[in-house]
Amino acid sequence: MTKHLPQGGTITKIILSLGFLLFSTWLAIAAEKTGDRNSTMRGKYIVEHVAMCVQCHTPRDQTGQLLLSRYLEGAPVPVKAPANLRVEWALKAPAIVGLPGYTREDGIRLLMEGITPDGTMPKAPMPPFRFIRADAEAVVDYLKSLS
Repeated sequence: MTKHLPQGGTITKIILSLGFLLFSTWLAIAAEKTGDRNSTMRGKYIVEHVAMCVQCHTPRDQTGQLLLSRYLEGAPVPVKAPANLRVEWALKAPAIVGLPGYTREDGIRLLMEGITPDGTMPKAPMPPFRFIRADAEAVVDYLKSLS
């Protein structure tokens, strides 16, 4: 007894379909990795050029230049509190490399709503950011990638 095999055209269609499926899966994985990289690069851009996190969270040398060897490791706040200020002023900006003490969602909430993990607002001069979710995710992913 011989078993019947599908006709040649059917086998070719099956092989082509499987090949297309594998190729599509590979493309989806590659696109996701590229998206992650693009998001991280966008986060870096926001940290350095939009939100300007480096200005307070990176220490400076005696001439006022940023010490990039200690990038985002925390630093004395470079501006003094205005006179008659009615809110608490931070004397030191904390390290944000890796976002210590923050989950990914905590960091996103801070940037979207201005609320820390303990439910309070950060001390001034930290701005009460209102990022859109995609930008908050990009910043958090970038900062987490530095640890």
